[in-house]
Amino acid sequence: MGKSVEEYERLVSLTAGRLFFGDIYAKSFYTLGKIYEQQGKKTRAIENYKKFLDLWKDADPGLPEVEDARKRLAGIS
Repeated sequence: MGKSVEEYERLVSLTAGRLFFGDIYAKSFYTLGKIYEQQGKKTRAIENYKKFLDLWKDADPGLPEVEDARKRLAGIS
């Protein structure tokens, strides 16, 4: 999982392409939240879920990732 975290951390640190690949950029925070949650790194998981939800605060209702991130955040907060 270490390599996965490195790749997702690299994705969220990129500044180029956020406009054209905004969904991938946002979902990277969601995925990092799940990885950190599985590793027991609650603080890092919370940070990433919050960032994802902030980026997608105006998303269409009912998107599975948004609903899941909210549930996961509520469960570890």
